[in-house]
Amino acid sequence: MQERITNKELRVRGYHLDQFGHVNNIRYAEFLEEARCDFFDQFPGFFTRVQDTGHFLPLTEIHIFYRKAAVLDDVLDIRTRFSEVGETSGTIHQTITLKGTDRVILEADVTFMAVDLKTGRRTSIEGALRAVITSVIDECTG
Repeated sequence: MQERITNKELRVRGYHLDQFGHVNNIRYAEFLEEARCDFFDQFPGFFTRVQDTGHFLPLTEIHIFYRKAAVLDDVLDIRTRFSEVGETSGTIHQTITLKGTDRVILEADVTFMAVDLKTGRRTSIEGALRAVITSVIDECTG
């Protein structure tokens, strides 16, 4: 399976660091969000198409699995892909590696759920909504 890569390179700056000289854990959540934005920028109109189906896809959980520390001036590569789409929710998997190496800094699973715009309640991912999501998945794996 070929995954769409965000092509997001991020250089670790001094303000990203904690008192121990490595990236503060909260900064990783920001790095991941930035990469997700870049990922979805590759699919213009994605969120508008989701909204046109009468839904939105809020994030409900972020599980971050820290593997290695990143330090000042490290250049990080961030990969983002849909890893699962279920009945009412889905998962976006992200991996941060040290550029030019196989060294995994962290992996994250970001869960979203489908919510009906009118009722504000969780709903099934089916019909037009599923088609919008799977069109991105198909483009990433095609």
